[in-house]
Amino acid sequence: MFGNNSQTPADLTLVYAGLTDLGCRRKINEDALGYFPPEGPAGSHLLVVADGVGGSAAGEVASGIAVEVVAKTYRANGEPSDMGYALSEAMLAANRAVYQQSSIDPHHAGMATTCTCAVIKGETLVIGHVGDCRAYMAVGAELIQLTHDHSMANDYAREGKSLPEEMQNMANVLTRWFGQENDVDVEMSGLMEFKRPNTLIICSDGLTKTVTNDEILHTVSMHLPESACRKLVDLALERGGPDNITVQVARLG
Repeated sequence: MFGNNSQTPADLTLVYAGLTDLGCRRKINEDALGYFPPEGPAGSHLLVVADGVGGSAAGEVASGIAVEVVAKTYRANGEPSDMGYALSEAMLAANRAVYQQSSIDPHHAGMATTCTCAVIKGETLVIGHVGDCRAYMAVGAELIQLTHDHSMANDYAREGKSLPEEMQNMANVLTRWFGQENDVDVEMSGLMEFKRPNTLIICSDGLTKTVTNDEILHTVSMHLPESACRKLVDLALERGGPDNITVQVARLG
């Protein structure tokens, strides 16, 4: 686990914590996370969660590359003036890096990862998303999901259709990830307000498979980010921890 309190504009402090865990049934943790604080008093905070696609070759390599390249590219030319554009370009660069490494190294052939990122600057937030890691905002007594899972069932649902009966066994199959091709459609949220005491949560599906939205909301509402991360991961472990578990929690204070 790692935590951080960083000053943001208007004398706001971002209280951050993140935690990743192997879970109970995996031999390798294919999740990766990163938190990159601002380089100056008026800069932006970058949060990244990547989940190596289960069963693929070198998923942990793919997720590690994703976090590293997003962070390196986002501030390649200093603090971005357009944080949404910079985040989108950083995620596209990360996808290319995963795909190219997969193409040139036979040991990494077919490796892939999902990736969900957030940039916070003052009281403004933008989300970039590919795959089925999730970003949520806890607002009062409501937990709002900010991302859409890029899965077969959810893609059909977003078009107002039901998944055909003969495809039910493919409901959770991913339809978008890093490493599939040299280009990827990054879903961007646009700029959103991030007001205190709202809380941002980014997590891999190892958490959401076992912990309900109501439990996530209750935990982040009752605890500071570091304690909330620990309690959420522990709850997933108590329920069998079938997958790697990663969670980040950030709150303005």
